[in-house]
Amino acid sequence: MKKSITMSLILIAALPLTAQAQTRTTATTGPSGSSERTTTLDPAAGTREIDRTTSRNSDGATATTQRQSQRTETGRTGSGTRTGFGGNESSYEYERTRTDTGFSATGSATGPRGNDYQYEAAANRTEQGREANRSVSRNGTEIYTRNDTVQRTDQGRQRATTVNRKGRKAR
Repeated sequence: MKKSITMSLILIAALPLTAQAQTRTTATTGPSGSSERTTTLDPAAGTREIDRTTSRNSDGATATTQRQSQRTETGRTGSGTRTGFGGNESSYEYERTRTDTGFSATGSATGPRGNDYQYEAAANRTEQGREANRSVSRNGTEIYTRNDTVQRTDQGRQRATTVNRKGRKAR
């Protein structure tokens, strides 16, 4: 018994320390269309790629999505594009950075109607809890903010959240 445990430990230690890239493809078909999604994860390189193509049965139109992200020394970056059934394109990119007490993130996007979006977020641990905030702007005008705080006290946790939203444009 002792010998088999020792051999198992030696075999585990001999395995490569880096994982191999893995690709998985899934296909779904329904009454209104079909979709194929391919996901590639490479833990050693810290990358993730997702590609999806969806076809509509009624007219054969297709929509595509491509997303990728990359681990960095300080966090993660990512980007993606989407082309809808009508040919409208949208795209985004972001960067998330770890800090000593939490993270900060920034991002930008262009919507399918040409609107430009900016995103900022941060979260930090404090001595008594945590604080988090995020905001979104469209074409330079702030349209969403959220601030969260959690405080630990002798009576338990106290939570506070404020959310402000500006209405959507009429189509």
